[in-house]
Amino acid sequence: MSSQISYERLKRVASGFQESSVLTAAAEMDLFTVILTHENELSAKKLAEILQADVRGITVLLDALAASEYLNKSGVGTQANYAVSEPFMELLDSRSVETYIPMLRHMANLQRAWSQLTWTVKEGAPQTVPPSILGAQEDYNSFLWAMNSVGRVLVKPVVESLQKSGVLDFTKNTIRFLDVGGASGTYTQAFLDVLPDSCGAIFDLPLGILAAKKRFVGTKYESRVEFLEGDFGQDNFPSGFDFAWLGAIIHQYDISETCELFRKVYRALNSGGKIAVRDFIMEENRIRPRDGAFFGVNMLLNTKRGMVYTYKEVRDALRVTGFTEIEYAVPAESMAAIVVARKP
Repeated sequence: MSSQISYERLKRVASGFQESSVLTAAAEMDLFTVILTHENELSAKKLAEILQADVRGITVLLDALAASEYLNKSGVGTQANYAVSEPFMELLDSRSVETYIPMLRHMANLQRAWSQLTWTVKEGAPQTVPPSILGAQEDYNSFLWAMNSVGRVLVKPVVESLQKSGVLDFTKNTIRFLDVGGASGTYTQAFLDVLPDSCGAIFDLPLGILAAKKRFVGTKYESRVEFLEGDFGQDNFPSGFDFAWLGAIIHQYDISETCELFRKVYRALNSGGKIAVRDFIMEENRIRPRDGAFFGVNMLLNTKRGMVYTYKEVRDALRVTGFTEIEYAVPAESMAAIVVARKP
């Protein structure tokens, strides 16, 4: 790699936070939705009035968004108007089912934590991070719906991979499954769709269960879903399940806590029942997949003992808690990697 190429890479990476910060600030203010609700055309002055924000601040932010092509700008000076660019209209509209706004807000919260990375590395513990302009409660809601945004993209290929790998027998429609930390129920709904005679239970904190009820109550799925409030880090699960889904859960814990969670799942499963663990699965050198290595930094910043794990580490944790027939069933470079095991 030449010196010039190295310089350009460092320059690009070091300044990357700028565009991200502009975009996430706009998401926190729901700026795009406000423009869209006014026939997709607003001046900086009018937008500042609606948002109760400083005109200069809004103008500078709007121009940066237009420079990045998230907005289109027409006119100059105080007569200029701004409109959301057509390719981003649905994704940046908080009213849309396709909205990416919760994930952008979640990324803004992560940015506040990542800005403390040096102190976290030095002290070995997460730093206190202030809430966003929306408040701590809304920040947690952003996290829940951000996971839904990611899930909506991942869920179809993940369920297809479960079918192709034989993890779920789609010819056997009648099972009872447990979705651990299922939040709004993205995967629960997908399982109910492909297993039409089955029923499932979502186990999560009260806010997660509230989001799930908003999804399912009053729909054709309601009679097939149990809503179980609890903290899977502390509480036990009910028993009688044939399948347990742990999607993006174990990275929150150290290996001893992960083993304890596996024990709880083991007790909840019927004999012959399966556990499926979806997460980043690292290579033995722990630097691949690249996204997993960076997610490990995210866990350093946001959890006390969280970690990304290799297949051997996950396998050994499952084995010590009693599971057998352990298999790396769905290899993937993303958080769509899946390890499965069976309760004898």
